[in-house]
Amino acid sequence: MKKRNKVVVIGRTNVGKSTLFNRLSTSVKSMALDYEGVTRDFIFDTVDWQGRNFEIIDTGGIDFKKGLDFLTEAVRERAIEVLESSDVVLFVVDGAIGVTSEDQALAKFVHKLKKPTILLINKIDTKQTQEHILDCHRLGFKNIIEISAQHGIGIADLLEEILFQLPIPENEKEDKPEFKVVLLGKPNVGKSSLTNLLLDKERSLVADMPGTTREAITDHIHFYKETIQVTDTAGVRRKRSVDENIEELMVKSSLAAVRDANIVLLLIDGNEAELSQQELKLASYVFREGKALIIVRNKHDLINEDKQALWEFESEPYDFILKKLEMITISCKTKHNVGKILPLITKVWERYNMRFSTTHLTMLCKGALEAKPLFKNRQRLKLHSLQQVATAPPTIRLNVNHTEWFGGSQLGFFENILRKDADLKSVPIRFALRKMFF
Repeated sequence: MKKRNKVVVIGRTNVGKSTLFNRLSTSVKSMALDYEGVTRDFIFDTVDWQGRNFEIIDTGGIDFKKGLDFLTEAVRERAIEVLESSDVVLFVVDGAIGVTSEDQALAKFVHKLKKPTILLINKIDTKQTQEHILDCHRLGFKNIIEISAQHGIGIADLLEEILFQLPIPENEKEDKPEFKVVLLGKPNVGKSSLTNLLLDKERSLVADMPGTTREAITDHIHFYKETIQVTDTAGVRRKRSVDENIEELMVKSSLAAVRDANIVLLLIDGNEAELSQQELKLASYVFREGKALIIVRNKHDLINEDKQALWEFESEPYDFILKKLEMITISCKTKHNVGKILPLITKVWERYNMRFSTTHLTMLCKGALEAKPLFKNRQRLKLHSLQQVATAPPTIRLNVNHTEWFGGSQLGFFENILRKDADLKSVPIRFALRKMFF
């Protein structure tokens, strides 16, 4: 029988471990009552999520106090044995009560294990928990998710993070790509030629006429230790009007490929004097969809100095393209810079999965807000804390006084701060808002 990864739920007694287990488990149920020591032995079940599965184990509460009775001591010893064999640890604390000395002792023990650990602040739906969040962050764990095991809040985020932390089974490593790259652009800009160069084989039909590729074509590249899925899409339709909907500009297969992608290469004809409005629209669409975006300017062999200069003027749409995105100039004909594309893709992938600590985010943005306060209706906007809640793309939650006051310009203020602090070129940043009681 294939060995499953183990995800172990721990915490002091009566913090909601069994309620969380019951939320995740589909068949086995753990007894959850509102008094200490209900779970004496550990129970387990299999969880299936997005095509992968793991074993979830509910332990009895771990107590490090001396002079314990025989049964409590036995529960602790068994829980420690399970912990030492785990792949991921879910450390649950009761946010409504806050951090106790028992939580601190357990946190110290878990840090020594050096296991991937997710700190779960339970009962986030209560006002008391809001007051204890920062104390919970001081337990020193990088991955923190706020949940309500009873009401299912944050469970989807938790499952995503568990899959991220779990090692990929050996039988899945070869078949499942690390990430997906899609080539997008107008007809006859060189998508199929570049696909063939990246794959080092004639995978896409290349002809000197638009419309050769009718459907998305997918294959895999092995680059260093990573498997990358590459998809060559049908060319974006040429429309006379720039007011066409994005669905009208793109064939269905191309639209679906972009939505399924992690990174998009937008190929453009470098022989053109400037980006077309359609290409600007595509770039904006890709970023709004939360995909990383690299501009690939093909046909370097046809570019002259006059046309190069035309790309350097500043206006609002070009400011978006040039300042937020990586741009590489290549020639599929001469292979100029083609060898630099895969290293650039992997670099952008690393940025796409960048992680920020809650403390760093909060200090960085609160400091900027102190130096340059923001106001709405003559009232000062207040920021309690920031927390990264997802990667790919980086998603930051702002805990603020009035969510309705934080519009596009205010979020743009925080985006600029993050981009100055970290190299996030070609990566979109998403924000979520939560009202806090100050």
